[in-house]
Amino acid sequence: MKKFFSSFLLVAFFFTGCSDKNNNVTNPGGGIGNIGGNNSSVTFTVEIAQGQQGTIFVFKPSTDVTLTTITLNLPEQQFTDTVQNPNPDEVYNPQDGFQIGEYTGVESGQKWNFRIQGKIGSATDNSYDVTVNYTIP
Repeated sequence: MKKFFSSFLLVAFFFTGCSDKNNNVTNPGGGIGNIGGNNSSVTFTVEIAQGQQGTIFVFKPSTDVTLTTITLNLPEQQFTDTVQNPNPDEVYNPQDGFQIGEYTGVESGQKWNFRIQGKIGSATDNSYDVTVNYTIP
């Protein structure tokens, strides 16, 4: 599994728009996880978009969240990538979400796992730790 990784990855990770996203987004999936010490949960939908050099993963939370870490895992190819957010105080909303990529070698039928960690609402609210399973359409 090769991936495109440059200094632009951290910038691309936090841009919420992609000029051709609407033409290339396919098959939303989702996952659910527990928040902090209460019975609430946050969910994320996952979509893919085609970038200039590979696949971009687009995540949309069910509520406003911050993001500290996301771990991408493709078990069948023993591929794992952990990305730390350089701006963990930035709040992502359900309409725009956030994206990470570009990854090459992403193919239909692959089963990806994403572990998403951060806080609900703002960097001072309850923590969440969500695992999302997603199959590439």
